[in-house]
Amino acid sequence: MKKIKFALLALSAVGFMSCSTLYYQVAQTKPLDQSVKNNNDDSGYFYEDQNCRIEYNFWAEKGNGGFTIVNKTDQIIYILKEKSFFVKNGVSSPYFGGHVWVDIATTNTMKSVQTSTHTQTIEQTIEAVAPHASVTLSSFIIDKHVIVDCDLDRKPKKNEVATIAFSKENTPVTFGNFITYRVGENGQEKTVQNMFYTSRVTNYRKDALVFVDNRESCINVSGAKKIAVPVIRFAPPTGYFNKYTK
Repeated sequence: MKKIKFALLALSAVGFMSCSTLYYQVAQTKPLDQSVKNNNDDSGYFYEDQNCRIEYNFWAEKGNGGFTIVNKTDQIIYILKEKSFFVKNGVSSPYFGGHVWVDIATTNTMKSVQTSTHTQTIEQTIEAVAPHASVTLSSFIIDKHVIVDCDLDRKPKKNEVATIAFSKENTPVTFGNFITYRVGENGQEKTVQNMFYTSRVTNYRKDALVFVDNRESCINVSGAKKIAVPVIRFAPPTGYFNKYTK
């Protein structure tokens, strides 16, 4: 029997209170490159060479297009963000965005005089990964659009689902990462390209995919209580989802 993986799903209050019927479109993916592997249905895709292992878990609303890189060496691995890109449908977006973050701290003195301190953090062009450790970069979503097709029912009934499959030639979404890294300060640059495509989408009514589970909560100090928690029935790391109403 196929193992079903449960995952908590944070649903907005609007989703529960709206008079409109809420639907979920769950997308499944396949790799375009045979160098990307997948051990089983409960694990995401991964690429591996002698220096690192690059892991993917897409499962999120709109999809998580980022990656986790695991350093297999005894040296520091440097990810060159200016030379690393998220690519969707042929459009390239760099992982380095040139961001500057400013943190303002205000202090009140005894004489009611306020003083402010500004701390500035500048985004670095290189992300360092310590030996035998990992770093996750997740700046991009896969796709925020619900796929519409004449052969795909947008309003399936409660006990039914609607599915349509795509090949790599007619898929509406191709995406992936072009990653440049080097091992050590003076190591040679190496590039890895892992590309995927949306291979299937399935439309569900919310009540066909999500159920409410009564779980214990110890938030109340007087004792544990049961609280209603919305739970999605499966959460494949090789897929992602979008919500819509009709």
